[in-house]
Amino acid sequence: MDNMDNMDNIPQMHHIHQIHKNEKENEKENEMEVIDGSLYTKEKRQEQFGKVAGGAGSIRPEKKQRELIILETGRPCEKTNMRIHRRKNEMVEIRQPMRNEDGFEYTENFDGKQVFFLYDNHTIDHTIDHTINLFKITVWVNMKSCVGNGGSQTRTLRDQCYTFVEAQLNYLLSINSINSINSINSFCYFANVFDGDECSKRMKMFHYLKSLPEYSKVEKYVYVGDLKGYLQWVHEFNK
Repeated sequence: MDNMDNMDNIPQMHHIHQIHKNEKENEKENEMEVIDGSLYTKEKRQEQFGKVAGGAGSIRPEKKQRELIILETGRPCEKTNMRIHRRKNEMVEIRQPMRNEDGFEYTENFDGKQVFFLYDNHTIDHTIDHTINLFKITVWVNMKSCVGNGGSQTRTLRDQCYTFVEAQLNYLLSINSINSINSINSFCYFANVFDGDECSKRMKMFHYLKSLPEYSKVEKYVYVGDLKGYLQWVHEFNK
């Protein structure tokens, strides 16, 4: 009789297992969903990653941003050691700038690099023979997740993000850079992917920077906004 009871319970246990499996799949889908940056709050981040308090913990949101960028664009987003030397207005690949006496002149490194190839009708093709005349689009990506308000968040956005975007604009103004971005087959773009309610609240300050008259010829090469907007921005120049 006991065996019969156990056998009767098997379908029910299988059903429970399927429910748990579906719940896990739904959780995974939600984790990989691209939402408006303004909806990404401290509570939302803790729900996904637990407590994030700088150091190794702050890498987890960036890792998710990278995964979503790769997933949604269908292109790699390679890690880089590329930085801008602010005084020289040069892009430099250097892993440990603080070993040099001019270490403070360097920005932080770009978190990612994406390369797109466009051909004559401006549609993406990842397998096209490179002997055909192609337009190469290189996007240097800076990623940040900043939620909640406070002194730490202000310092991150003001002292790291704002100065980095300014360095990108100044780099594009330099003579060598202008020649590079306006070359026939190669274009250089910068993308600053800032997610989080605090980033959203301070976005007007970055728009102010980009709107300054001295940057009018180059600001179109610099994106500042959330991940959702970045994907739309990439789609626009892929048309």
